[in-house]
Amino acid sequence: MRATFDYDVLIAGAGPAGAHTALRLARAGWRVGLLDMRRFPRKKACGEFLSPACVPMLEDLGLLEGLLASGARRVSGMQLYAPRSCAHGHFVTIGPYRPGAHEGQHGFGLGIRREVLDEQAVRAAERQSGITCMLGWRVHYATQDESGRVSGLSVSNPDGKRLQLTARFVVAADGPRSRVAGSLAWTNKWRGQERFALIARFHGVESTTEAHVQVLDGGDYFAACPIDSGIFTANLVVDREALAGGNRSLDALFAERLDRAPALQAKLAYAELVEPISACGPLRTMTRRTSGPGVALVGDACGFVDPFTGEGMFFAMRGAQLLAEEVHAFLSGKRSERSALRRYEQARRREFGPRYGLAKLLQRGLRRRGVADRVVRTLGRWPRLCDLVLGLTGDYVPPSGLLSPLVWRSVLGTANRVPVHDAASDPGLVRY
Repeated sequence: MRATFDYDVLIAGAGPAGAHTALRLARAGWRVGLLDMRRFPRKKACGEFLSPACVPMLEDLGLLEGLLASGARRVSGMQLYAPRSCAHGHFVTIGPYRPGAHEGQHGFGLGIRREVLDEQAVRAAERQSGITCMLGWRVHYATQDESGRVSGLSVSNPDGKRLQLTARFVVAADGPRSRVAGSLAWTNKWRGQERFALIARFHGVESTTEAHVQVLDGGDYFAACPIDSGIFTANLVVDREALAGGNRSLDALFAERLDRAPALQAKLAYAELVEPISACGPLRTMTRRTSGPGVALVGDACGFVDPFTGEGMFFAMRGAQLLAEEVHAFLSGKRSERSALRRYEQARRREFGPRYGLAKLLQRGLRRRGVADRVVRTLGRWPRLCDLVLGLTGDYVPPSGLLSPLVWRSVLGTANRVPVHDAASDPGLVRY
């Protein structure tokens, strides 16, 4: 290994995965270089919902108070709609699992504009001793030494000058089309159905503390949420084929699908679109590996599958927490690099594997006609079962919790069952 390096850790990408990794490593005493080709605040397509399990991690990094002060909306639960049925769930304690680090039965997620979320993390990084923020710097590829170990990054500064930066370890947090992963030939082409999201923001929606998910026949769906500044964000996820008309058809496509979602249509009846509808995607990418000598991927750079359940920010923040712990152990000599990276990969599989599997299962099942209605109708009859589903998708009930007798005792008590509510006859939602 080289005798000296520019940094202990170089991180490509200053989104939540990269900025959170940088903050955790700098607070452990390491010299961190954090690069991003964009300056902040920046527009970034996103569902703009953070699950309850994100809240303790934000609090741990000192970011929660600032987000709440900026107007982040507390989201207490979700309204779930299928074409002919609906259900209502809350982020509440399920058996031994509590929705957050705080005491009490009820928890909350957050609705916040992505540009606010990202900027506050980057500003915290700029203030943090040990972090050098290089915004407006472009990453070209990972550099390697004679043995093939990643030893730094080839970059361009804002003036276009090419430089080689060196580090004891490199982190790729540069998103689903990661330049670092691409330069190492770690990316795979996704061979399944490609999905895209249409993002719309509205003013004038009646105040609410709940998110809204509407599944349409065929598997398209809306995911909507109140966010800061009195804005209500509504994302529509569709297959690539639906975008055949190009950007000029986005408004028409959104309106046509909204006609098939009467409850959401009623919410938006008197709302005003505050900016043009945009599209992003595809929402699926794959990588053949997530770590190697001198380098590891985190966040969407590891590969991305549309989670349907709004867990993207949890994957980024929790992945940053897992990686920072192992990189610190390696740099401080507590573990070999091979052992640290093996532990990181094992932790990722344990933490995220079952959740990715659940997301794929839901997407595959909801494409079948009638399945969404049967599922949501069941959740409507058993509100505590709906709460359990929100606990799983809100990331504070682990998939292994489905094996807990305490969970099922709290969910399946006969007193919890209520008559089913028919969404087709009333677009409003009965509170169960």
